[in-house]
Amino acid sequence: MKRSKTNPKGVPAVLAGKNVTVLGAGKVGGAVASLLKQAGIRITAMTTRRGEPVSSTEARTGTPTTTDNAAAARAGDIVFVTTNDESIADVVDVVAAEGGFRPGQLVVHMSGALSLSALAPAQKEGALIGCIHPLQSFALVEGAQERMRGSVFGLTSGSPEAGTLLKALVEALGGSFVEVADEDKPLYHAAAVLASNYLVAIEDAAIRLLAQTGLDERTALRSLLPLARATLDNIESLGTTAALTGPIARGDHETVQSHLHALGRLSADELRLYRALGSYTLALAERRGDLDDETIAKLRESLREGS
Repeated sequence: MKRSKTNPKGVPAVLAGKNVTVLGAGKVGGAVASLLKQAGIRITAMTTRRGEPVSSTEARTGTPTTTDNAAAARAGDIVFVTTNDESIADVVDVVAAEGGFRPGQLVVHMSGALSLSALAPAQKEGALIGCIHPLQSFALVEGAQERMRGSVFGLTSGSPEAGTLLKALVEALGGSFVEVADEDKPLYHAAAVLASNYLVAIEDAAIRLLAQTGLDERTALRSLLPLARATLDNIESLGTTAALTGPIARGDHETVQSHLHALGRLSADELRLYRALGSYTLALAERRGDLDDETIAKLRESLREGS
């Protein structure tokens, strides 16, 4: 990523003098506020929902939180809407109705799934709109800031002017970016879900299988984590095709049959998951070109539902 010009304090020039507000200072919003503050950008207002505990972000930014989203938005040249995905459009609607947006502002959401249409009321008031979504997992408040720094962000801009500001914000957050067209957001987010959420589900299934052998869940997890980490390391260094190992990659039809037989004695969920992932894995192995047609046919028949 090409770096933008910076002022003497290290703030990207296009952000110099900008006031930032964060509507929804939770895990993601709190991390954004803290990182931008560290980069020398002024955080003028932050909000939380009524009844939520005061965010520890207050101490890191020196900015108290409020529950008045419209008032906070009016105080910002750049407004981050970092509530949960289901609330973003509603928050934007209310803030627009209460005069929180104005021409020249940049209004940003950080949802990987939502299109820019969620920000349409702000755009109608003359604001620039865009999205920067961190390809990262934030399970806990603690550590969100460290995880966000260095992340790749999916960047979707509503205009070239918005794009310039969004790229500078990513730089200030310590990240890099890939540009994602608004119409491609569903595919982009599905990729993120597969890489993160479904990875958790697969590891959970593996733990459940080991539990059937008598291991407790903690021991099962501890046993599987080095394997999972080594696999990710192999993917990073070799790519997915070359990193593939195991019975399907080597055409071991009998081992796959033994797995299916053992899984058939358990609930149908594990068997369906194994077959679905096995079929995709077989297609990946085919792309590598190491298996002959007869072996591929045997594996495909074994993995077929109802075989």
